[in-house]
Amino acid sequence: MKLPVLFHVQKKDIANPVLLRVIITEQSTRLDFGYTTPWYYSKGGWIKISPATFLTVKGSVKKYSLIDVEGIAIAPKRLNFQSTEDWKFFSLFFEPLPTHDCVFSMIESENPTEDDFNFYNIPLSFTDAISFRIE
Repeated sequence: MKLPVLFHVQKKDIANPVLLRVIITEQSTRLDFGYTTPWYYSKGGWIKISPATFLTVKGSVKKYSLIDVEGIAIAPKRLNFQSTEDWKFFSLFFEPLPTHDCVFSMIESENPTEDDFNFYNIPLSFTDAISFRIE
């Protein structure tokens, strides 16, 4: 299969942030998220991502490093919401994952708190992926 490929993520349980899609190119693996502010913040709160965030593939010890972000602050900076109705969309770019069917996880912290964004056991099926061309 030629790169890049797109994976649409469908989860039975809705998390916050919501993982919307995964795009794998020769240069990177891109995870696109949507995040809505929790109800308990009066002005919407904030979001950030640790610069130490990484991906792992089930059955491997290799860590795929975070290499870039769009639409989110890198800790210790924070991106503040303007209201409790705001949505933020952001992308995280990692080293490219292998180009075969696999299950991966995104780890912001190996000892997570409720403020960390860890996503576990995300399946990627290249048979179900959409191949596209970037010009």
